[in-house]
Amino acid sequence: MNVSELRAFYRVKNNSQLARKIGRGRTTICDWDKFGIPNGAQAILQIQTNGALKADLKQQVA
Repeated sequence: MNVSELRAFYRVKNNSQLARKIGRGRTTICDWDKFGIPNGAQAILQIQTNGALKADLKQQVA
């Protein structure tokens, strides 16, 4: 999953709105946009979205 998929799922227009919606900092969302969403966060988001968004297990984030 990526940030644009999260914005679409939560029906928000920008990263600030997404950050408020999912309870994360705006800087965190911007970092995810640049470097990818860490696997642990993706797993949590997959659970929170009841599997509507899937964690990308092949993605390697440092």
